Amino acid sequence: MTDESAPAALGGLDPAVLEKLRRGFPLRMDRQGNFNFEGDAITHPGVVDFFRACLDVTEAGEVTLGSGLTGGQWLYLKCDDLPLRALRVDEARGEGESGPQLLLDDGRRVALDPESLWEEPGAGLRCTAPARESGRPLGVRLRNAAAMDLSRWMVWEDEDARPELEIDGQRRAIPEVAPG
Repeated sequence: MTDESAPAALGGLDPAVLEKLRRGFPLRMDRQGNFNFEGDAITHPGVVDFFRACLDVTEAGEVTLGSGLTGGQWLYLKCDDLPLRALRVDEARGEGESGPQLLLDDGRRVALDPESLWEEPGAGLRCTAPARESGRPLGVRLRNAAAMDLSRWMVWEDEDARPELEIDGQRRAIPEVAPG
């Protein structure tokens, strides 16, 4: 996402002005994944679905809304938490696939990347899923139901040990700090 991708309709705005407009747009996502504009809730299901489909992230890790679906126009999205939530987790269904699949609030079903899974102290499990447009990792918060679903793949050696995720006979501890 560069200023070169700005459509001609923007009239060749000065890049600094365009950056200020993108950062100043009063669109926010709260911790539960609800969108609001200047503090007013956005509730139309079609608009909410469109916004979720347009979530992406810059190379620097800032959440954006827009991109290829909006003719190259985009803006920074202020997020109180992570841009995506896993609503449920279930088994892989496709041939050659295995392990847990995340059912995301943007309507996608994606394989859990076990290397990205960690437990944020006091806030629960989180991981990443690729953005639709760029493929860059977007943060995902596992809702309670999804965390309970994922427990099918968790193993505890003893009560004091950190849980491990076991997929296809491979175990990986679930750390309390973000991977890499």
